[in-house]
Amino acid sequence: MNEDAAAGFRDVLADLEADKDIDLEAAASAIEAAARAGDAFAARLAANVAGAGFGRPLDLSAALDWLKLAAAGGDDHARAQLGVLAQSGETIDIAAFVAPRTPRALAEQPHIWAVDGFLDVHLCRWLIDRAAPLQEATLVYDGKTGHPARSDTRTNTAATFKITDLDLPMLLIRQRIANTLGVPVEHFERTSVFRYEAGQTFADHVDYISTSFTAEIRRNGQRPYTFLVYLNDAFEGGET
Repeated sequence: MNEDAAAGFRDVLADLEADKDIDLEAAASAIEAAARAGDAFAARLAANVAGAGFGRPLDLSAALDWLKLAAAGGDDHARAQLGVLAQSGETIDIAAFVAPRTPRALAEQPHIWAVDGFLDVHLCRWLIDRAAPLQEATLVYDGKTGHPARSDTRTNTAATFKITDLDLPMLLIRQRIANTLGVPVEHFERTSVFRYEAGQTFADHVDYISTSFTAEIRRNGQRPYTFLVYLNDAFEGGET
């Protein structure tokens, strides 16, 4: 890789890891330039760029091509992603993977639906394993400050994924959710995986944003939907 591409990629990667506000198109260009220059890790990130629509039009086919390039370049994590997407050596069919699943109504007021078997066991295991090293104490909105803060009302942990933490299986799952709900994936918040140990709770709450947080709603919009996926069922007690 030439030094300019390498330096540009290092700078962008540092900013992304620090979760800074950056020029998305410029960052995407730097990642792709390093990927084309032969950096397998950059090719894996280029898959995230294409699959998330990060500074680029969302293109899941291009994401798969970048991921294959990363795998061919020796990136083990890219190979693992391809493995979970193609169980038993099957061809990866993106259209079938992201196709909407059929829900069944549980209640009309409030409007609650369920989809049985939304993710298979391989994808559930993948998400659990990917989230494990990223788990941190969860925060709730402080009504006085309008900012997230620690609270005794919520004692579980959560892993929330930046663009550098994402992978193609997650991005395809997000698209499956979007197609099932019938809403644009571009409107989603970041993917989070919540972990509850025995005795951990999140007290009674609502998921919509309080109308008192007008600046946040103006900036990010309201939350009209919550989509939850249970990743395991080997437990007693606990409910949503």
